[in-house]
Amino acid sequence: MKKEKSSKIGLIVVGVLIIYLSYLFIGQEKIFSTQKNEYVKLQTKITEETKKKEQLQKQKEAIQSDEYVEKLARQKLGMVKQGERVFVDINK
Repeated sequence: MKKEKSSKIGLIVVGVLIIYLSYLFIGQEKIFSTQKNEYVKLQTKITEETKKKEQLQKQKEAIQSDEYVEKLARQKLGMVKQGERVFVDINK
């Protein structure tokens, strides 16, 4: 009789332990999934920011070039090189 009673208590303890461990495992799985999604989002953002940085670096190099400065001087300030002739279309 004692063996039957202790064996039932043992089974109940093992059952409760299995249920508890399953609960912990499911909770950890949810946390892992959430963190994995966050990791993917951050990796995507890093990639986008790297591309943006490269574009800005190219733009910075272009702005510092003599050709860009000359283009701006011609377009915005109406400047011309020495000896150049400027023709103005009066029909516009």
